[in-house]
Amino acid sequence: MTKFNRLFFFYFVLLFSLAYGLVVAVDPYDKLGINLFGFKTKAVASSRDNKFYMLESSKSPYEAFIIGSSTAHKYHTEDLEKLTGLKTFNYAVQHTTPEDYVAIINHIKSKFKPKLIVLQIAFVDLDKNYETDKILYSSPLKDFLGAENKNTYVKADIFSNNYITLDALRDTFRVILINLFGEIRHQYLDHGNYIPQKDGTGPIEVVQFSHQNWKLDENRVQLLKNIQEECRDSGIKLVVLSAPLSIDHYNKIMSDSHMRESFHLYKNTAHGIFDAFHDFTTEKVKDFNTKEYFGNSTHPTRKFSKIILEEIWSQK
Repeated sequence: MTKFNRLFFFYFVLLFSLAYGLVVAVDPYDKLGINLFGFKTKAVASSRDNKFYMLESSKSPYEAFIIGSSTAHKYHTEDLEKLTGLKTFNYAVQHTTPEDYVAIINHIKSKFKPKLIVLQIAFVDLDKNYETDKILYSSPLKDFLGAENKNTYVKADIFSNNYITLDALRDTFRVILINLFGEIRHQYLDHGNYIPQKDGTGPIEVVQFSHQNWKLDENRVQLLKNIQEECRDSGIKLVVLSAPLSIDHYNKIMSDSHMRESFHLYKNTAHGIFDAFHDFTTEKVKDFNTKEYFGNSTHPTRKFSKIILEEIWSQK
């Protein structure tokens, strides 16, 4: 090895170690329970903690709950309340899988007697290759997974793949800057509603397209079956809908034979599990192909989310 190569390797290892050490010390996604600098907020990806404690401290008599991933953030509680007359809380959080839904529903039932749960599920939710976010296991929701799901517990690893990314380094500096110089803001308003956002311009960007190796996860299918059965036994009306995708995202799935077959399997499985499953992931979405209705290919705006809720209740 030449002197140049040795020096290059040395400085590469040094810089990588310093960068990764800073990410771990800040722990921007709150995976490891580390807060070396005593920051007041991590400011990123803390939705499970935020929603959990909002519900814990709330004195509102909630009877309806909206559950799903970040794609369900824009279902505004006021819109559902007008349709149902039920006081509503939005318990949508980032990067969910059925493991999250089990914990969230158990948490809800520990404090309230829900009459209605609106659950939005996505194509990735039943993908065996789509990992449950480890933040779940470091959040207060971990205590609500239930003994029957104890094998799903995953201990957060200090050498997490999520932290060996440029995104993690960027969010680390974001946490530092916000705590030192910025105003600490939370992204949720009363009743779990997401902060208002203006419609964007230009074409709808296709994002989070990770379905190429999709494989049905039978364990998650069983978790969803358990949710339906428990709601049925408890007298809770469970309304389930598919997370809408933009027409370009939908067409990309349809253009690949494996993804197309997997997509149909996902929807047929959902139809077979739930008493009420509403499919909003169809080619009809082409009529809503502007930023007025989609922020990006997987995140509908509040306007489109309101249309979806009105469509469901008009069918009833």
